[in-house]
Amino acid sequence: MELWIPITLAAALAQTSRSAIQRHMKGPLGDYGASAIRFIYAVPFAWIWLVVVLSWFDQSFPKLSLEFAVWGTIGGFTQILFTVFLVRLFSYKNFLVGVAFSKTEVLLVAIVEAAFFSAAISVQFGTAILLGIIAVLLLSLGTNKFSWMELRLSLRSASTMLGLLSATALAASVISFRIAIDSIPEPDFLVRASVSAAIVVVGQALGVISYLFIFRRVELRAALVLWRPGIATGLFGAIASAGWFTGFALHRAAPVRAVGQAELLFALLFTVLVFRQKLTRIEIIGVLLLVGSIVLVIFN
Repeated sequence: MELWIPITLAAALAQTSRSAIQRHMKGPLGDYGASAIRFIYAVPFAWIWLVVVLSWFDQSFPKLSLEFAVWGTIGGFTQILFTVFLVRLFSYKNFLVGVAFSKTEVLLVAIVEAAFFSAAISVQFGTAILLGIIAVLLLSLGTNKFSWMELRLSLRSASTMLGLLSATALAASVISFRIAIDSIPEPDFLVRASVSAAIVVVGQALGVISYLFIFRRVELRAALVLWRPGIATGLFGAIASAGWFTGFALHRAAPVRAVGQAELLFALLFTVLVFRQKLTRIEIIGVLLLVGSIVLVIFN
């Protein structure tokens, strides 16, 4: 087995574990506190990883531009929005469906690339988007029975809006980070990505701490007191980021992203075995259609 495969699987598992801890901490920390710990406690791990990468490649800290600052700020802000929307979504949908909604980001990024970056549009791409739309419609349903009335009501529900908002925010974050990373004058992708992650997470941590201090001091206090799950969240987040970046550095992006869809399998296991939540037949069909749609987009 090639090295990038277990590294990517480890990244997917770490990312699912991080989301699971945040879902679990909604109770004692609230939506904003559970979202904030992802960024607050990720700072030391991101900088430790950066030091390791710079030492490994014998590189100095690269010079950053105004373009990086602009797109890094946009990416960091939209990633915070994505996290808040996702954590709130867990109040309406089970863990698997919440994670599945966020994975529609792949489809949104592909549509944006096709619309604004002249990416090729093929029959396979069109089929993938159609499957993705059907998957979202099924995931939005609140019951195990399909009806047009239920579908209309579900599409206007808070859970569907949160799911689509989380995917949109994540797509905006991915595109912004891609531009920010490409603006760094450094040939090695792993170095550029690690520098970007370390710089942006400091701004994110300062931003969420400032917001909580001004508007939600109780949640900030709880996030600092309950530091053990916070450290676990930061650690799993750092492992996930390091794993994705390393996978992309070792192999082509499409296969890495395809193997990364194992995150939905891990989310299924967490949903059933950890959170003891039940899945409807329609939700399972929707997740399977979404996986097929994402794989078609990745290999388009």
